[in-house]
Amino acid sequence: MLSQYYPVALRILGCLVVVLSVFSCVLLVAAPPPGGLVKLDPLTLRNAVVVGLIVLGALLPLAMVLSKPRRLPLLKAGIFAAAGFSNAMALSPVLSVPLQDTMGLIAAASALALTVLSLLVYMDAVQRQKPQSKF
Repeated sequence: MLSQYYPVALRILGCLVVVLSVFSCVLLVAAPPPGGLVKLDPLTLRNAVVVGLIVLGALLPLAMVLSKPRRLPLLKAGIFAAAGFSNAMALSPVLSVPLQDTMGLIAAASALALTVLSLLVYMDAVQRQKPQSKF
């Protein structure tokens, strides 16, 4: 049942993750460097988070959205789990800015939903190939 709606959900939620991750990156770059850090360089920390968010939160999910929906569901699950982690990492109280934390939270939740859906599609594909297997 879920596998028939998976391509549409992948396109909608995947594009939502990509767009919100890009907006989070823009807001993080535009914000002043985080204060109150003693042991870490604030600019290096912010730049590392922005690069991680661009790669894991925007570029890799965009590649998965543009690929065929039912191919490699485990890879899609792993990439969207990494996208959710990178968006959750950017929600640190030291780094987040007022509007970015809301967008990061929505992107992390959408990435988590796509991870679960990708795993369910994978389990459905295995069940169709081997009907005797028990999930």
